[in-house]
Amino acid sequence: MRILYGVTGHGMGHAMRAIVLARHLEREGHRVKLVTSGAAVDLLGERFGDVTRIDGLALRYVRGGVARTRSLLRTLGRAPSALARNVDRYVNEVSTFAPDVCVADFESFAHLTGLARGIPVISFDHQHVLTRCQLGPVERDVAVARALVSAKMFRCAHYVVTSFYRPPVKLRHAGSTTLVGPILRDEVLAREPRDGDHVLVYQTSSGHRRLLSSLGELRGHRFIVYGSGREGTEGHVTHRAFHPSRFLDDLASARAVVTHGGHTAISEALYFGKPVVSVPLRGQGEQLLNADRLDRGGWGRRLDRPTARSLRRALAWAEQRGPMPRVEAGNAELRDRMDRLLTGWERSAA
Repeated sequence: MRILYGVTGHGMGHAMRAIVLARHLEREGHRVKLVTSGAAVDLLGERFGDVTRIDGLALRYVRGGVARTRSLLRTLGRAPSALARNVDRYVNEVSTFAPDVCVADFESFAHLTGLARGIPVISFDHQHVLTRCQLGPVERDVAVARALVSAKMFRCAHYVVTSFYRPPVKLRHAGSTTLVGPILRDEVLAREPRDGDHVLVYQTSSGHRRLLSSLGELRGHRFIVYGSGREGTEGHVTHRAFHPSRFLDDLASARAVVTHGGHTAISEALYFGKPVVSVPLRGQGEQLLNADRLDRGGWGRRLDRPTARSLRRALAWAEQRGPMPRVEAGNAELRDRMDRLLTGWERSAA
């Protein structure tokens, strides 16, 4: 089958998942065309032969949170020209590809292409844990995120939701929703965890200055920091530029992990059995929910205000926590579900 696979370029976790699934689809004999934006274009372009750049949403951050107004104004300002460019790419590239199925990882181009052409659309992401699963009462920012997710990815033929926590699927969505564990790259699965003497700190937002300044006061710990935009060692804090292999080595050997609330980063740490201190971005409902479920599940601690005192207490908990059961990857579940869906649609189209 010809599969158009749309991947949002915001947050590299989406692209990491796409590497796993797109490789499997190609091994199964399907022809895959990827469409994405931002840094994901280069990441996926290095690994796949058919990748098209599209215009996507870019979020702005300030002081550790999402700048909603700035993000909205930026998106609205770019919308007319971005839409024109995307229409041009559809006419010149996607329409001639003539997909049989679309897969969308929280990406609108492939989603709307599938609806317009009347072909099945598979939603595959983590965001739909917000709308397809039973979560109970949630805080306001999570409720806002839920409404946005529901409005963006409507009328998909099936929703495959990946999550390190496993809330039950809502009964009304049971027939059209599959919940699988976290999707992990081969590079992650190939590594075994070991016990090092450092705490890995990974942040992707420049707004967490309070977190970085707090590390200097915690002299009883050694920190390796990714995402600060700096390099070099200052006392017990080492700043490193991002390098995929070295980052995974440092992650697999950390004694604890301090990160944002992104699903992929948390999932990789939990696969290695590492306790996690999550500092979610303010206003980012999905990250707030992930941090909350991480805390409730006993895998880590949620810190909305990362002061030296709160970090010290969270790291003390991590040291006393002892060995944690490792969270299992959902790769096999994903492959099985996708194969069944595609085989069923292929037979019905024959």
